[in-house]
Amino acid sequence: MAEIKRRTILFSTGKQIRIYGNSVGIGKTLEVGEVYMPNIFSLNNETNQEEKSRIVQNAHRLTAEEFMELADLMMQYWLQLKDNIRKFGVENPKVFIRDSGK
Repeated sequence: MAEIKRRTILFSTGKQIRIYGNSVGIGKTLEVGEVYMPNIFSLNNETNQEEKSRIVQNAHRLTAEEFMELADLMMQYWLQLKDNIRKFGVENPKVFIRDSGK
């Protein structure tokens, strides 16, 4: 299984891809790219002086249930991408879903 270490994606084949951020994301068209801004849910590097602990940033005040929904959606996209690659391969444009304006 692939893993991310020190801003590098390491594959079991030995291939390595250097990334500039620390995350990889997928959109509803099944296009994959680097994610630069941790602006939905992240850990702030600054510390709260009173508690001497790091601060969790939840800019949109999402609930645990809403995060579970978002995680389910992202997993659905990744699984759909896997299915499309099995069906069409990595050279066929049909692997992606074109936005139909929905």
